[in-house]
Amino acid sequence: MLDGHLVDKCSADQLPSLSHVALEILRLSRDEQSSMDDLANVIKTDPALTVKMLKTVNSSLFQLPREISSINHAVNMLGMRSVRVLALSFSLADSVNGDEGGVFDFQAYWRRSLSHAVAARLLANEVNPLVSEEAFVSGLLADLGSVAAWRCAPEAYNEVINEWQLHEQSLQAIELDKFGDHHAALSGKLLAQWGLPETLCEAVRSHHGGPDAGTSQLDLLVRASADLADLFCREIASAELDSVKIGVIALTGIQPERLEEILEHLDEQVQEAASMLPIQVGETVDYARLQIDAAQQLAQLSMMADVDLRASNRREEEARQETERLQDEKEAILEVAATDGLTKLANRAAFDKRLSEEIKNASLEGQVLGLIMLDVDHFKNFNDTHGHRAGDEVLRHVGAIMLDVVKGLGFAARYGGEEFAVIAPGRSGEGLIEIAESLRKGIEEHVVEFEGKQLNVTASLGAVSHAPAGRSSESDMLVEAADQKLYKAKESGRNRVEVE
Repeated sequence: MLDGHLVDKCSADQLPSLSHVALEILRLSRDEQSSMDDLANVIKTDPALTVKMLKTVNSSLFQLPREISSINHAVNMLGMRSVRVLALSFSLADSVNGDEGGVFDFQAYWRRSLSHAVAARLLANEVNPLVSEEAFVSGLLADLGSVAAWRCAPEAYNEVINEWQLHEQSLQAIELDKFGDHHAALSGKLLAQWGLPETLCEAVRSHHGGPDAGTSQLDLLVRASADLADLFCREIASAELDSVKIGVIALTGIQPERLEEILEHLDEQVQEAASMLPIQVGETVDYARLQIDAAQQLAQLSMMADVDLRASNRREEEARQETERLQDEKEAILEVAATDGLTKLANRAAFDKRLSEEIKNASLEGQVLGLIMLDVDHFKNFNDTHGHRAGDEVLRHVGAIMLDVVKGLGFAARYGGEEFAVIAPGRSGEGLIEIAESLRKGIEEHVVEFEGKQLNVTASLGAVSHAPAGRSSESDMLVEAADQKLYKAKESGRNRVEVE
């Protein structure tokens, strides 16, 4: 049975495993006393792994300026995180590759896993390179639970696969219906047993979304890349291409033109990643083919709609209503794309756009423009002391206060991390101070309740005003000026407002 205890019931030789060297690398990556030389020495105990890693490091996946010829050099160039990713990838490929029998398609499994991993890395490189390696590992391991389930209960899981191949329901929906849980939960359990970080385990557990899905940036990146993998692996119709792209933009905040570049190179990089590992991924689909298929499917749908329109006035009305519904849905998704999912404030992209517009308007109307930058004091302490979910609750709390205080007075946004911004048209001097002080007092006076604990939150703020001349450079100038005031507020003791 596929349930939360399945991994515990299976024997060790039934479950995907990591090599001794990979486990030792994981141990070293968590040991603050370990050095890069310690890591290199462990890798060099496995000649096959050494060769594979050097070959991969010198591939276009890493785009290093010169060839690397030694493991010590590779480790120092890439760092602990990237080396850990490579070791995990090679070890996992050796563990899962070569399985035969039943109806489990291991080529399809690897095709989807690599598509998921590569897409996650490419998206992360655009929106937050600091989590790119964790995103790659999460994508690579996200569906490992399906392998574990098939090995531990092959007959029962073969029935799940057979039903899924009818394409009437998603794989996870069938698993939930038959067993009460899905493979993502098993994947997360395996990763936890291997000692991988909880943030990574959570991203894997929630990569199919759902009401309890995580909301960290890593969670959203892994979820968005899972949708891209579904598309490129033909698990959803090509006609959904535009909807998937809109969803990815909404989840990650990536610019549309940068997403297009990722899609154009995704298949090429998946094939290259597969060539570095001892695995087969079968036939892949490039973006150009996907676009052609999407256009053909949409054309067919359009022709069918035309036939229905001519058939009767009733069908014409139904088609019109459906078109309006889809348009409303698209507009709602685009609105989400401009909203930070955690705080419900505008996101960075929406802030940049609005600031440029307000500078132009203020210049044309001869008005001043106020800007407030806000940073949560000692935010790292909340994550370190109470966990990242506590940090998320603090950010939600600040976002709610900002929405309440700024409503009707300006435009509030999450600028990035624990930093927020308020654009205040026509505000300067006392008017700007009044908004900033209201924000500061509101945050200070409202205690955050989290798992029975009361968290006291404060913030430092910097505020400036300017009479714009309409130059594009004024956006950066305003942000920089407000940031300087914000830093002064922090240096002066925090929980205060500094105004130009």
